[in-house]
Amino acid sequence: MRVLAIGGDIPYRDHDRERVTAVNIVLYQLMTGLAELGHEIMYQPVFNEFRTKTVLSPSEEEAFQHLGTLGVQVLTPIYPAEYHLTGRPKSRLGKILSLVGWGLGGSGLKEYYPAVVLRDTMQEKIRTHHADAVLTIWSPEGVAATDGIRDVSRVAYHGDLDFGPAAARLRDRSLFGDPSANAWSGRVVIASVLQRLWLARFKRAHLHLMRDLDVIANVTACNADFYAAHGHPRSVYVNNVWVDPGFREFGGKDPIPGIGTPERRIKILGHVGKVSQTGSTYGLRFLLADVLPELDRVMMGLDFEVQVIGGGEVVPALRSLLRHPRLVLRGFVEDLDTELRSSDVFLLLNNAGSYQAAYTRHVVAWAQGLCLVVHENSCRAIPEIRHMENALVGSTPEEIARMIHVAATNQEVNRRVRKGGRATYERYFTPAVVAGMLADEIERAVSARG
Repeated sequence: MRVLAIGGDIPYRDHDRERVTAVNIVLYQLMTGLAELGHEIMYQPVFNEFRTKTVLSPSEEEAFQHLGTLGVQVLTPIYPAEYHLTGRPKSRLGKILSLVGWGLGGSGLKEYYPAVVLRDTMQEKIRTHHADAVLTIWSPEGVAATDGIRDVSRVAYHGDLDFGPAAARLRDRSLFGDPSANAWSGRVVIASVLQRLWLARFKRAHLHLMRDLDVIANVTACNADFYAAHGHPRSVYVNNVWVDPGFREFGGKDPIPGIGTPERRIKILGHVGKVSQTGSTYGLRFLLADVLPELDRVMMGLDFEVQVIGGGEVVPALRSLLRHPRLVLRGFVEDLDTELRSSDVFLLLNNAGSYQAAYTRHVVAWAQGLCLVVHENSCRAIPEIRHMENALVGSTPEEIARMIHVAATNQEVNRRVRKGGRATYERYFTPAVVAGMLADEIERAVSARG
């Protein structure tokens, strides 16, 4: 099978390079995994709007050359300047008229997804390279660039609902720093109405974009249900993926370290990731405002600290909560793997708010053999989560605090969760397993077209 894979970034195997994200690693793992299964993979970078450089750096060139040695053919990258057609900014009246036009039935697709202008370019690439299928990997730009192309099967390996973060931020405006959130002047009311119309138009454009895909392979299980409820015939859950770190650095020994003892401070990783992101903000609010007070009570007499790792600035609404004596703000750390492995408890509370996602950090925790504690909402995003088997699960601040206490004081439970998480990773989330799932969906879509 000849597959044109489209992504918005540079594929790297691991994060031993500066500014490498989950996107870089997932791109690499899935494409090389599909190549190992015998598929011919051609990688078309359609760089996302955050890309400012219009040339490849030496390390990026090296990454593409390395892909070539593994059987992945890299095509000439497409930069944002080639599809972000700049023009005169709309006036406020122009924006209002645009929203009125949406109300009369327009999709607004080009406004939200400017990469649709690449359709003819992508059509030609598909024909030139005789692709049997298109696979977009966490790339709204790739989905847009191939919108309306029906010569080949189109499969999207997709993460968030594209409008999800914006919807959450509008819903909780005071949390995310909108100074007018509680004001009721005429100007503020009009601005709020326009924001909600903008968001509704975004949602319509997104559903319009996704409806013609043969398959939406969602890493978040509840998103699969969302698209199915909106009429998509093949919206399925396909697991997230992470590189297998192995345990070579442990010399072949049991990778599970000891947990806190009276002689050693208990290390709780309360958050890992850029602290200003939407999910991070919900997780930090739950941790700082709700969990920490309960933790003070249930952990009384134990020496512990809660570390927050990640760059950026916490939103203003939460800054007054950062002065807790047990809280340590680490910022960006150079060697994240070492920090993860030295933790006694690893919290992932981002799903405590109204916005849920299958954060890659769940899979990182399992791959690394960490003692994972999650909010119950994570089970909606990742159905493989099992309480007391591969994670400790709670829904209230009191329950989460009690689970942390169990993880920090009961070595048997701590080790069971670590081993169960690693076993879950090996069964469901390795690159080989997930590439196989995607290959099945691609082959199914191609066969359905005959």
